Amino acid sequence: MNEPRRLYTVARANKALPLVARIVDDVVARAQELRRLGQAKRTARCEALETIERELAETERELERHAQELAALGVEVKDPMKGLIDFPARSGERAIYLCWMKGEETVAWWHPIESGFSGRRPISELPGEIRGE
Repeated sequence: MNEPRRLYTVARANKALPLVARIVDDVVARAQELRRLGQAKRTARCEALETIERELAETERELERHAQELAALGVEVKDPMKGLIDFPARSGERAIYLCWMKGEETVAWWHPIESGFSGRRPISELPGEIRGE
């Protein structure tokens, strides 16, 4: 695995959160729109199909643009429908993710890279240096 360009502490992730959360709002909105358009495409009449396909392509481009904005910040989108993202971090020699989901007030969770969302643990379990103390 390649080392990410940017590593976060909890403090740094929380400082970035206002900007990240605004972009995640856009990601979630575009993902929901893609779902709606996909459903509309399945039931569309032939004359509406071209318009829906054009809207789908544009919405996919917008979603990709927002995901690239997050990637430029070093943030990884894990679930665009839920607004689930990870901030790459290190705890000692261990590569981990600081985990945040739309609606959460702060970055309060982490998980080993290999476990994903189901392995979320409270930030309080991490050493003080990763928490920015």
